[in-house]
Amino acid sequence: MWLGTSFALAKIRMWNMKKVAASILLLGALLITDPLASDHHLNTTEDLRHESVTLPASTPDRSRLAVVQTLTFFEEELGAGVLVFYDDSQTQWQIDSIELYDFEGNLLVVTWLDRFGTCQVVMDRGFLHPDDPTVEGIMVTVAVGTML
Repeated sequence: MWLGTSFALAKIRMWNMKKVAASILLLGALLITDPLASDHHLNTTEDLRHESVTLPASTPDRSRLAVVQTLTFFEEELGAGVLVFYDDSQTQWQIDSIELYDFEGNLLVVTWLDRFGTCQVVMDRGFLHPDDPTVEGIMVTVAVGTML
């Protein structure tokens, strides 16, 4: 009886060790493939104030885009700002990207259709702090439909 119990305990210890090893490998893989930790190139562009803004690598290259229209808006409940609409002549869509600026010229949000037609959004990471929203000039990817 003792032998069987000892054998079972050894199997359980081995199984637990395999789970720990698998967890360590998974964590290591996540850290290695983390876009912030890896060697992805970030894009930089200028806002309307000619200040540098850092964008994720997935954002479209503005040099390939043509400005279609600009729209200044003021809405009491929504706020005010400037929308810039862009077209990429290499796609089937009339509007491929939209940028939202505040009246001071800070880039706040960029949205675009990727090559699959999926809507992508990046926004200034300073607005992820609801208690103290500020413009940081660093854009981060936000899932479409995320409540802020």
